[in-house]
Amino acid sequence: MDSEWKNPGFGRHYTSAIDGRSLGRIPMLDLDSALAAVKFARSEANTWARVDLDERRRRVSDCLAGLKQHRELIALLLMWEIGKPYAQALTDIDRCVSGVEWYVENIAGMLAGRAPLGLISNIASWNYPMSVLMHAVLVQVLAGNSSISKTPTDGGLYSLTLAHALARRAALPVSLVSGSGGQLSEALVRNEFVDCLAFVGGKTNGGVIASTLYDEKNATCSKWKV
Repeated sequence: MDSEWKNPGFGRHYTSAIDGRSLGRIPMLDLDSALAAVKFARSEANTWARVDLDERRRRVSDCLAGLKQHRELIALLLMWEIGKPYAQALTDIDRCVSGVEWYVENIAGMLAGRAPLGLISNIASWNYPMSVLMHAVLVQVLAGNSSISKTPTDGGLYSLTLAHALARRAALPVSLVSGSGGQLSEALVRNEFVDCLAFVGGKTNGGVIASTLYDEKNATCSKWKV
């Protein structure tokens, strides 16, 4: 948070999907800490949107180089965290890298006549931390947005932390938080500083989030009725 790595909140026991071995404790942020993180992430969007595309390409490519360098380590983390077989873990990383590389080469035409959205909040399922969540984050910042993501509570904390650390090392405006979805929804979904929400997950949670966004939008619009 605030461009520094912190470990706030009461930690929840975090075990390996392989053998139940303790991996550590996942930070469980409270709402105030998450709100502060979202506010900071939004402040980064204003500056980042003024960075030219060539520089954004360079920084995203630097992050991809870091992911390639630490490919095997991230794959091992995915194995221990979510039980993904080693070959599939490598594929998850490779798809992230190759997919983002494609956007680095082709995004200029897609951005013609378009402005960045601002801050994008990401909530994704646990099973593809790299090829879904991290892929989305890197494309979002490539397009001129800042990003904040929540680690899935079912796994991916360490692999996503390492990937986001590599993105931060490349000076990309990405933030990562963890905690209860119900506790943090006020910050990550119903928040004036969030300009766009990217959700990947089950129908039940998706329906709840969609209803929340619909209610929030109607409440906001009603303030302007005359």
